[in-house]
Amino acid sequence: MSRDGLQLAIGLDVASYSGNDAPAFWSKLVSDVGEIAEFITLEDGFAKPARDGLDAIILANWLAPRSGNLAIIAGAPVSFLEPFHVSTAIATLDYVSEGKAGLLVQQFQGARALDALQAIGSLKGFPDNDVSALQDDTRDAVDVIRRLWDSWEDDAVIRDKQSHRFLDGSKLHYVDFKGPRFNVLGPSITPRPPQGQPIVAATHRSAQERSHTSFADVVFLEGENHSVESFEQGKAPLSIADIPVTYGSVSEIVERVRTLSGTGIFGIRLILDDPESQIPSVLEDLVPALKSASLIRPPLKGSLRDRFGLTVPTNRYGTAA
Repeated sequence: MSRDGLQLAIGLDVASYSGNDAPAFWSKLVSDVGEIAEFITLEDGFAKPARDGLDAIILANWLAPRSGNLAIIAGAPVSFLEPFHVSTAIATLDYVSEGKAGLLVQQFQGARALDALQAIGSLKGFPDNDVSALQDDTRDAVDVIRRLWDSWEDDAVIRDKQSHRFLDGSKLHYVDFKGPRFNVLGPSITPRPPQGQPIVAATHRSAQERSHTSFADVVFLEGENHSVESFEQGKAPLSIADIPVTYGSVSEIVERVRTLSGTGIFGIRLILDDPESQIPSVLEDLVPALKSASLIRPPLKGSLRDRFGLTVPTNRYGTAA
């Protein structure tokens, strides 16, 4: 895998645009950034008081057939959704995108968590608005999501016309998760994704402990005080630095990226909080400047795991040959 420059991603909040032409807007945006970015992240605006926008995973599944080489990491606040449904939706996204999908695990705290709890109402199985309970629930949810991706072995679908069997039932497995707040038996209703395990990503904020994102394959570093060294890169997932396009002028952002490029990060994610107004300058000014400075590389091809240099993991439930 080439490391001639940093990987470039674009970070978007689905709630940032909710016009009547939202599908056309997002479709055009994907087309516009597809030639310059490795992937986009779509953060879900779940339960935002002002507007929450489209469902990020549903939007991602709609965009994926229109995304060409662009990969999509779709967001979900996993502590306030059913892990089973998130798992099957991301597995579907991996099929629709032909192996270019991932899950952005959104971790709500404080007011955001309270808004989410009020939105779902008094339902059993969801955590209290407590930092420790929310962290534990996030880890449990991701564990279940990953187990469900493995609950079908790769050769479970046999399509045997002679025996009239579509599946080999012995290749489907219960995950049998039992936690303090919820239980999931499994197996999934969706075959194992093309990547085996789609990429799991999370955002790490400067004030957080490392354990907040220990479940992730890829971590987005938010804030200015991060470095590979301080993030214990030897033990950590791949690190990508977040840079809001409001950080400063084009030249200031280029210098920021130049500084970060010497810290061992894998890439950068440009954060657009108002994509409708910001995307033209990103495409016309910022990205050309980053290219001219030889700080970013062209998007690779292949699965999203391939682009991160990650192999397809062994199925934990796989039977011995």
